Amino acid sequence: MVRRNAPTATQMNSVSALPAWPARVFRSLLPSADSAHTAIDIYCGAGGLSLGFAALGFQVTGVDSDKDAVATFRANVGQAKCLNLNDQMSLGTADVLLAGPPCQPWSRAGKQLGELDDRDGFPTVTRALDCVRPTIVVVENVPDISLHRRRTRLDEFISQLSDRGYAITEAVLNASHYGVPQRRRRAFVFGVCDGTPLQLPIPQAAEVPAVDAIPDTYQIAPPDARFLTKQMDRYIARYEKASQCRVPRDLHLDQPARTLTVRNLAGATGDMMRLPLPCGRRRMLTIQEAARLQSFPDWFRFVGSRRSQFSQIGNAVPPLLSLAIAKEVLRRLNSLSNDPSSPITCSAGGSAR
Repeated sequence: MVRRNAPTATQMNSVSALPAWPARVFRSLLPSADSAHTAIDIYCGAGGLSLGFAALGFQVTGVDSDKDAVATFRANVGQAKCLNLNDQMSLGTADVLLAGPPCQPWSRAGKQLGELDDRDGFPTVTRALDCVRPTIVVVENVPDISLHRRRTRLDEFISQLSDRGYAITEAVLNASHYGVPQRRRRAFVFGVCDGTPLQLPIPQAAEVPAVDAIPDTYQIAPPDARFLTKQMDRYIARYEKASQCRVPRDLHLDQPARTLTVRNLAGATGDMMRLPLPCGRRRMLTIQEAARLQSFPDWFRFVGSRRSQFSQIGNAVPPLLSLAIAKEVLRRLNSLSNDPSSPITCSAGGSAR
């Protein structure tokens, strides 16, 4: 399997000119030499969840129905297929199955129709599980899916994993605890075929403030900057008054950013991400700033229109969070490889055998 795009020589030479935090991310997420371990990422999007695994040498194949996201994945991570995931899939086998099914059925920003929403991707994940038959499965979604009143689908999926012989770990992880300059909580379900639940990644000691991610741009107006109009300022003031917002929802540089979403990156809404400038004006984030706040390295290039790129960023799993997870997955796979006793084999559509 060919990994498409290690950074160019020009990009590698430019890393010395980057600020400290972006330079560390640049190096941390460089694709590693191929290892014997493989992964398939369905609903892969731009590749945020895959990127941490690729940095540890996993050979990752992506699958998604979004043409721009697939093109971005191919340009930065590895091979990818553009498929309708509701159709019959032929995925092959892999050590790890990664999946981030659509969050709209469960997100508080949507209608929260749950399993009644046509975008419910958990049945697709189950079909992929039976096709790929991985040793480890990693599934990500919004934390609202784990709330008591919306747990029906999640509990059903966990039961299906258990019936197939997977030991389950369920957790809500905050990306800011793993070096990402953004407070972004996401629900994860991990399944391991050896009968022992996966250990969660250990949080790091301190959060990273937003200013560390964009120290070279936060005081300026880049050529592609979009300024808030007076009409937008008035609309935001009305929105914050109506929602009883005590602290303006600007980007506060001394702390991690609030959660980046498709809506607050790409839309001119009252909730939009905006950056106050020294001159008193406010502007929206650039593609690069949004990508950095999600912990994408500067060598990563997004494909598509401006709105498409913001959508890919807002939908992604932060790569540094992915890297922390991938380290635990790799540790478990290596321990299984070194164990002379045979691990449990997980079965398709039934109990472990």
